[in-house]
Amino acid sequence: MYRFLIPLSLVFILAACGETAPDVTEESQTEVKAPEGELDPTAPEEAEDTEFVSFEELASGSIEEGTGVSIQGTVEELADDIAFPSFIVGDGEMRVYIRNMAETPVEVGDSITADGIYEGNAEEDMPMISASMIEKAE
Repeated sequence: MYRFLIPLSLVFILAACGETAPDVTEESQTEVKAPEGELDPTAPEEAEDTEFVSFEELASGSIEEGTGVSIQGTVEELADDIAFPSFIVGDGEMRVYIRNMAETPVEVGDSITADGIYEGNAEEDMPMISASMIEKAE
């Protein structure tokens, strides 16, 4: 009797271990959007109506959070951000943290123009912009 039950139970145990996880399809993924009335930093078309600002204006706090801005500078440092690649842009005296929502590849020393949304201050009281459009100067 035991000769029959042991192989049978072994078959059931191994069959239960062979289950696979269901495949993730594109239909099951959700799209994340900004709340109604706010600019979406991942949408390049919303960065088209930006106004050029200086590093001083961002540092002084005269720009309201959520405002579309455009800034020019030189990439001084690449930073690690969990969700998006990031870098720090400077003008020689002041620095701005750029969250690269466009995922445009940049290198230290590149002159860029970043269009995006001013998000307030990042760590170390550095102004932060979530940029959906980044252009490198040639």
